[in-house]
Amino acid sequence: MLKKLALALPLIIAATACGNRAEMFTSVLPKKDHVKMNVPSNSQALAAGDQSELYLATLGISTSVNGGVLWAFDVIEMILGMPPTTLDEDQAVWGPSEPRGLERLSYRFTVNRVEEGHFSYKLEARLKENTEESDFVIVFDGEAFPGEDDRGTGTLNYHLGSRRNLVIAQCDLIGEIHVEYDTTTEPRMLDVVLEGVADECQGEEPTDAHYIYTEAEDASGSMDFAVRNNIHNPEENKPQEEIFAVRSRWLGTGQGRSDVQVSEGEIPADLAQHIPGTTATSVEIVECWSDVFVVDYTDTNPDELEPYLNHEESGDAALCAFTEAEFASL
Repeated sequence: MLKKLALALPLIIAATACGNRAEMFTSVLPKKDHVKMNVPSNSQALAAGDQSELYLATLGISTSVNGGVLWAFDVIEMILGMPPTTLDEDQAVWGPSEPRGLERLSYRFTVNRVEEGHFSYKLEARLKENTEESDFVIVFDGEAFPGEDDRGTGTLNYHLGSRRNLVIAQCDLIGEIHVEYDTTTEPRMLDVVLEGVADECQGEEPTDAHYIYTEAEDASGSMDFAVRNNIHNPEENKPQEEIFAVRSRWLGTGQGRSDVQVSEGEIPADLAQHIPGTTATSVEIVECWSDVFVVDYTDTNPDELEPYLNHEESGDAALCAFTEAEFASL
């Protein structure tokens, strides 16, 4: 027994050392919680029309962005469940993975130490039937600058079109998603930029959008969202693009406020045409909601647009979690 243990001991020590070296590379990677948007939610049933539309829009946007951002972490968690294929002082490589069941893609994940406190990483994919090195394409990459207490800063880039092009028959998004994160601050911050993102199978036009999200330790937070698009129908012959921007803020209890601003493009001319003498150059909507996400107060500016935008002034402005309007500045 002792002889067998003595023979096995060097192998155990080597395996432990290998695991410790691999952990140096895996520990620097951002966690899901670092790049996830957590908008408060409630499953409580409410009467139709009571729930805040802008709260629901904020929740929907965060859910959509999470879906576009978090899928890569599921793949990475799967592949990191295996021992690294190669491992040295400055690089660790996992994979290629073996596709299971109906999976079409094989993945490879690489982490490089650029310098002390600076790491880069990439997730590559290729079709199951392909075996050449040149068949791999980068579908996700980024940089990490780890700090203390499992915090850090970094960037992530999702090359949606690269993955989409591997499996043309499978509906998926195209475009690019770029993420900057900082978990060393209070509140933590996410900056997400969408470039030409669309679901071609749904006939969507590529869209550019920008989101900035913050979350404090008490679960309070904010999300700014802006998209540039033409909001007019083609028959109106108004080709300019407008900016639709939303800033949502909420307390740790869930109570919050959204301020919407639609500006630029044809908006100033539209307002001048329909409201003679107005000095307004943008359309603004406010909606405040309670801790169970029911509208406490709503209003529209200019007032003349209230009947058309379904946000006639109602409720009590004193109930708003935030009394002053703040607009997204992206």
